[in-house]
Amino acid sequence: MTKSNSIDTRGVARSSGPSYQSVIASDRVAAPSVLSEVAYEWIDNDEIDIARYVSQEYHDLEAARLWPKTWQMACRLEHIPNVGDFYVYEVCDVSLIVVRSSDHEVRAFHNSCLHRGTALAEGSGNKQLIKCPFHGFTWGLDGQFKGMPAQWDFPHIDRDDFCLPEAKVALWGGFVMVNPDSSATPFEDYAAPLTDHFKPYPQEDRYLAHHACQVVDANWKATQEAFMEGYHVSTTHPHTLRFANDLDCAYDILGSNVSRLLQAVGIPANHLIDEVSQAEVASTMQKMLPKDHRQTVPEDVDARAWLSDRFRASLSEQWRCDLSHTSDAEMLDSIQYFLFPNFSPWGGYAIPITYRFRPWQNDPNKSLMEIMRLHPIPRDGEFVTAQAHWLEPGESWANAPGFEQLGIVIDQDMANLPLVQKGLRAAKQKNLNLSDYQEVRLRHFHQRLNETLAD
Repeated sequence: MTKSNSIDTRGVARSSGPSYQSVIASDRVAAPSVLSEVAYEWIDNDEIDIARYVSQEYHDLEAARLWPKTWQMACRLEHIPNVGDFYVYEVCDVSLIVVRSSDHEVRAFHNSCLHRGTALAEGSGNKQLIKCPFHGFTWGLDGQFKGMPAQWDFPHIDRDDFCLPEAKVALWGGFVMVNPDSSATPFEDYAAPLTDHFKPYPQEDRYLAHHACQVVDANWKATQEAFMEGYHVSTTHPHTLRFANDLDCAYDILGSNVSRLLQAVGIPANHLIDEVSQAEVASTMQKMLPKDHRQTVPEDVDARAWLSDRFRASLSEQWRCDLSHTSDAEMLDSIQYFLFPNFSPWGGYAIPITYRFRPWQNDPNKSLMEIMRLHPIPRDGEFVTAQAHWLEPGESWANAPGFEQLGIVIDQDMANLPLVQKGLRAAKQKNLNLSDYQEVRLRHFHQRLNETLAD
């Protein structure tokens, strides 16, 4: 049989199972209209050089051209609730002091003293002045210069112009987004249509309930890409196959910088659809709920409808909020968005998380993976912002508070990643070989990476 490489046939093939759109079209409680959109496009990008995962030269190119010029999530507004609160965001050699400069304003300053370059802040905390720990040069929270010791010895410095350089800041969904490039495209344009797609589940109405971090023995792109497709589910997460579809996930390219994955839950994997009963699907999946929230499964159950009711009631009680208005899809499905280069917020309520991936220091073989659980703000308005829980390298994610169940799944992904990096370093082939449909988000990501690094 002759293999066809015609562009006209690339990306046309699909799994034989039910499409995501056909699943939600049958739901008892209709999904938001944005989930019905189909926006796949085949990305003609077959040459993804393996060297970009392992070479210091490529890492250095990203450090020079990617991180200083793209929009990234720095922190949540809950991290800096009071005037003077600051949070240092760092990636490679970029270091920004994100500070609540007034009740209604957040700024981000490049973390380098204009005297001799000393870092002005580390970690997080509160300060009413930004003061260099080396020689005492001082700036206000608005970046205006306040003074230095022995001012008489600096007649060449114009105090009015000696302001801290600023990065661009945008506030969206309770996130503080930053771009080190002061001439960058506005966030609203860069992130379109992400902001519109999240209107059904506004992230500003949530709070940081749990936050876990781990250094991973793999390049940041390899780590990130492990979470961008459902193709790996049957091999890596076999325990989910009785209630989560795998090969029929929907993949959409929504904008220059935005893509998404939609996975139907409450139906089995493609190859088990005719073998697993609705009752078995419901019984298996409800084990994710607390024991006292589980119920006897009816023999004639419609698994998705029944499970959405169970999760709607359980999560409303656990989170002290009202989820009665939510659709079946929002209560059950994986609704994962991606904003180039490293930000993955999830829609809906089933898995209320956000991913962030970064290089670890300046090592192309290590990365920092973070997961934030964002729960709806309780009806009484009372909540505590979680502190980051740092897992040791190789430690189970189930040890992190709030990740007792999800951590088991994350551990399965983590087991793969050192092997991925080891194999990439040993590879004799030049390029990756990606699928046309199920790995289109990887194709799109690398297309945008190529464009950014070429600037």
